[in-house]
Amino acid sequence: MASSIPPPEPMKMAGDIHGNWVSFRAEFEDDLLATGISEKVKPVQAAALRRLMGNDCRHVYKHNLGLTADQQKDAGAILVALEQYFTPAKNVIFERYVFGNLKQEDGELLDAFATRLREKAASCEYGAIKDELIRDRLVLGITDEGARRRLLREKDLKLDEASKMCRAAEVMDSKLKTMSLGSSGPGDSINATQGQRYGRRSGSRPSESTNTSAQPQSMRDAGECKYCGTRHKRGRDLCPAFGKSCRSCSTANHFAKVCMKRGQKARQLNAVDDPLPGELEDSDERDVYTAESVGAVNTRGKKWFVNLPLQSGVQRCQLDSGATCNVMSIKDKTRLAPRTPLLKSLIRLKLYNSEWMSSLGVYSTQCVIRGKTHRLDFEIVHTGQRPLLSGETCERLGLIRFTIPEELNKVEHCRKGDLTKEYLVSTYHDVYTSPIESLPGDIHFELDSTVAPVQCAPRNVPVALKAAVKAQLDRYEEEGHLTTVTQPTDWISNLVIVKKPDKLRLCIDPKALNRALKRSHYLMPTLDDVLYKLPKARIFTLVDALDAFLQCRLDEESSLMTTFWTPWGRKRWLKFPFGVSVAPELYQRKQHELLAGLTGIEPIADDILIVGCGDTEDEANRDHDTNLIALMDRCREVKLRLGLKKLQFRVKEVRFHGHILSAEGLKADPDAADPP
Repeated sequence: MASSIPPPEPMKMAGDIHGNWVSFRAEFEDDLLATGISEKVKPVQAAALRRLMGNDCRHVYKHNLGLTADQQKDAGAILVALEQYFTPAKNVIFERYVFGNLKQEDGELLDAFATRLREKAASCEYGAIKDELIRDRLVLGITDEGARRRLLREKDLKLDEASKMCRAAEVMDSKLKTMSLGSSGPGDSINATQGQRYGRRSGSRPSESTNTSAQPQSMRDAGECKYCGTRHKRGRDLCPAFGKSCRSCSTANHFAKVCMKRGQKARQLNAVDDPLPGELEDSDERDVYTAESVGAVNTRGKKWFVNLPLQSGVQRCQLDSGATCNVMSIKDKTRLAPRTPLLKSLIRLKLYNSEWMSSLGVYSTQCVIRGKTHRLDFEIVHTGQRPLLSGETCERLGLIRFTIPEELNKVEHCRKGDLTKEYLVSTYHDVYTSPIESLPGDIHFELDSTVAPVQCAPRNVPVALKAAVKAQLDRYEEEGHLTTVTQPTDWISNLVIVKKPDKLRLCIDPKALNRALKRSHYLMPTLDDVLYKLPKARIFTLVDALDAFLQCRLDEESSLMTTFWTPWGRKRWLKFPFGVSVAPELYQRKQHELLAGLTGIEPIADDILIVGCGDTEDEANRDHDTNLIALMDRCREVKLRLGLKKLQFRVKEVRFHGHILSAEGLKADPDAADPP
């Protein structure tokens, strides 16, 4: 009989993966006991684990653990292997660095802060002095200045005593705030709210009646405290502002609503608190982005912000439709998720002034908007950059909507000559000039398990080519096409250098690897497959994918198969390497999938032929322009980069795979004909 107990959630392979694994394992072990499966034989327990772990985790189990047949029948052995896989390597020095910088967050209760300290100290290997160091960090990290002074006066202070004193101070502070709010008139609350929401607007000033900081002391009610703006008994320990920091000037021991410096400078963006997570707000603050604003448009218009409910906490982010990636500072990342490791970044960040900035890594997290979970990847930078959400992310989360009037989206109005090569390249400059990225979806190599792995002996690189080869390797690594390998690998090939007129092409010599790779058997198109579709073709454009193989990303398992020797250590390809026998078929399949649904488009290998058909030349031109614009929009959508050197634009005859196509038909290309 089926169990009525709901199964645990599958293992989540995004965000804090180690934390997700700890939660999944605990739920799975409870499920074994609750359903009675723990009393059954080991193969049944192992089958239950495989059934509940989810597809992503099952892929790790199948390809990354290397379990024997007996181990695959033992749930305990599988759990141990997954535990080792999902537990990141611990750096005690870094863990202690993070612990030493922990501070109580705004609004964080003392118990929550103390729990966070204990959790982090558990990974620092402090030994017998752990409680003393937690006590020290507790005293130094709390936000209550008055409580810290009282703790520092104590001799032989123990952790439990420090926790009790801090908790008592927190309770007293909460009661004093309640008493202060109860004795305040309604005018105080109104003025404070108006002061917080006031932004600098052109041609307008706040009224004197709404700014308590602008009133002289003689106009305040007798008995009103100049530090907190409320009435209470005299004594600094009874003032709710004592030990707190002003949100306007950051000075201690007073509140922002009575700050004397408040009217002397513009409000800072980061000092604004939005009461509702996810609520959008526009700001008229005039600010100019510097080079540190990655991907931002240097405008002086309104800026929009959102309090985004991320997996690890709420983060205030700026919406930037001109940014092409999400960006966050390392400071914000450490505050949100100090234990979550960064993933390797495969891109470089281009600033609005065309300079480049390196990324420290990628922070992958999740957020829930309107009940739907979204994955967000932030490029982490070392500057004090305010978190940015890219245009694509804003649109995906429903924060902004991109609309184009129908009449602007039509290309039928283009007369002959309106769509020029210069217009095409300038309008779609990102397709032609942006750095190569990765096409959607990773490529996986299938291996014949009967073929043994081969580790080739290294070959020497000619001395005359070493400098050029080193420069090319460094460029490929910087652009995210390959990376250095330090762990053992089953396969090691040799480097092959091919001289091109303007550069070196670096390939691998995968003779042994090619024997082990299984073909996907995808039917490669030929010129004959194209000709019958072009009975009325009159106008042609030919484009080609820029470094086509380098636009296809390999998954981790396949990437390790492409490891090769260099004089500077082993490297492995993150993208398709030249020389792998299955690459052409896999690339052709990928290109057909990405361009599916387009008309007048014929891709063969890395070339894409765009045709314009019609009974008249005007009809052919309109058809050509429609097809070409649709292709360029698709390339922009899937991030397919095209080259400029081989571009043949709006011609009546085109050289295409050894032939010349024209309205008159097909003829051989004399330049491609073999000499007698």
